[in-house]
Amino acid sequence: MKKFFYLFLTIIIAVFSCVSFTGCKKSEIDKISKNLTTYAISVELNDDMMISGAETIDYVNDTGADLEFLCLHLYPRAFRKDASIKPYTALNMATCFPNGVSYGDLEVKSVSVDGEKKEFLYAGEDEDILKIIFGFVLKNEHRAKIEIGFDLTIPNSTHRFGYFENNINLGNFYPVVCNFENGEFDLTPYYSTGDPFCSKIANYEVNFVYSKLFKLFSTGEISTEEKDGKFCSTISAKAVRDFAMCLTSKSAEKEEMVGQTKVVYAGYETDENISACLEVAKDSLSYFNSAFGKYPYSTLTVVKTPFLFGGMEYPGIVFIADSIKDETEFKKVIVHEIAHQWWYSVVGNNETKEAWLDESLAEYSTALFFGDNEKYGVSYDEMVQSALDSYLLYVDVISTIRGDVNTKMNLAVFEYKNDYEYSYMVYVKGVIMFDSLKDAVGKQKILAGLKKYYKDNKFKIATKSDFYKAFESACHKDLENFFEGYLNGTAIISKIS
Repeated sequence: MKKFFYLFLTIIIAVFSCVSFTGCKKSEIDKISKNLTTYAISVELNDDMMISGAETIDYVNDTGADLEFLCLHLYPRAFRKDASIKPYTALNMATCFPNGVSYGDLEVKSVSVDGEKKEFLYAGEDEDILKIIFGFVLKNEHRAKIEIGFDLTIPNSTHRFGYFENNINLGNFYPVVCNFENGEFDLTPYYSTGDPFCSKIANYEVNFVYSKLFKLFSTGEISTEEKDGKFCSTISAKAVRDFAMCLTSKSAEKEEMVGQTKVVYAGYETDENISACLEVAKDSLSYFNSAFGKYPYSTLTVVKTPFLFGGMEYPGIVFIADSIKDETEFKKVIVHEIAHQWWYSVVGNNETKEAWLDESLAEYSTALFFGDNEKYGVSYDEMVQSALDSYLLYVDVISTIRGDVNTKMNLAVFEYKNDYEYSYMVYVKGVIMFDSLKDAVGKQKILAGLKKYYKDNKFKIATKSDFYKAFESACHKDLENFFEGYLNGTAIISKIS
């Protein structure tokens, strides 16, 4: 009997131990989120499209250097009237401002560090950087509490930051710490070409007050209650590279679970294809989970909205332009933007200096998806052939007109002559490059390379060296010359005979 009792007790202890450890087991995101910089943002949207805001940053100095000052991007200042570098061009201005040119701004009202008011100034090439003078040395791996009061003016625009008709896009709207590399802060302004952003992962706790006319979609998990005749949403997002929101007053949405991730598609009330768009979002997430590695967040939202470009990726939420009327093209953009959850969101990169490192991968990932999902009626070969034909036609036309043509993929976004050159060299040529590699090493090694690149660089800011290392390991080949040929524009690209 005594032996039985001890055996029974041992089993009970073992069972409870398992339950206890299982219950206490932390997710990957919980582990990664420890010791990250945390943004606590409180904002309220007024009826006149102004936002009053306060931001407290629990800043962790992980630069590897001792700092006497801190620099933050103020992206909305690119929309002010006297900005010298605009986030739009003369060619797309009418699309950006359908109701006529409108201006936005971010005005800093106050700054304090560890409870003491501090000197600050607008810095950078276009005065779109907030420079905070500490008045002391912040040692590496030490923390500082940064408090910023600010006012936002939202432009009447279809840009990442703007309102139009029934929607408000709030992308890149808050002060965010500049990335620190090569011993200095990266003060890249808000260029009109590409996505000129680069930031480290951080935690976000956002409180947002807004009109009950709107439904809110955002990065992270949302909890909403009614207070004083308005909605008050609390949003939590851990270990994300960026944070964005979209409000819409005439949305219709559906959601379903893919594994442990809630997938939401938000279209318009008049749409008849909401279920179909949700299906492609779900299929994309499932496919990329299998092909590259698991998506680490609990939510993924696709929002249809007035938008200057085809689509835009943010962690956990993507914008899809409502101007895209072709159903197949609309679905391609959904897949491309969801692919960015792997290439940009989880595996980061400097999108200004190495735009191909996320855009080429996202575009080729789209081709892989359709190649393995025949029900959508878009074949891999069709997408590759289309890329090849359009690229060669572009090169021929530009060569005829100008006498020469840039074929480099590795330029900074501001070095491309226009959006067309950027798109053909970064998106279109990227598909051709990866398909050429597939011909050389096979599809399975391509997938192995992407899996390893994802696994080795999750939550980091990767470079082309990291990319080369992953693919050379997976393919068991020295591939630097192959990739450099495409990136430098020396690889010969011709029609398939």
